[in-house]
Amino acid sequence: MEKTGFIYIWYDRKRKMYYVGCHWGSEDDGYICSSKRMNDAYRYRPQDFKRRIIQRGITDRKTLLEVEHKWLQFIPDKELGKQYYNHSKKH
Repeated sequence: MEKTGFIYIWYDRKRKMYYVGCHWGSEDDGYICSSKRMNDAYRYRPQDFKRRIIQRGITDRKTLLEVEHKWLQFIPDKELGKQYYNHSKKH
């Protein structure tokens, strides 16, 4: 199977928090995210999380990081670490 990149957003229904990220691979390879805090919460409460793919079909890693950066810019700075598991807008 050929790998591609995609951008996703997770929603934690219990804490009403989000996480925006990217992944190079397939949508069903079991990857969750790179946030330790969110991974810990997901490990204990996977039923509270829902992932949505917000952009697909990115064909190279450089473009994937650029597109992720574009999506991260939509997060207001004051919500980083509060309404979002993301703590920064770095990719």
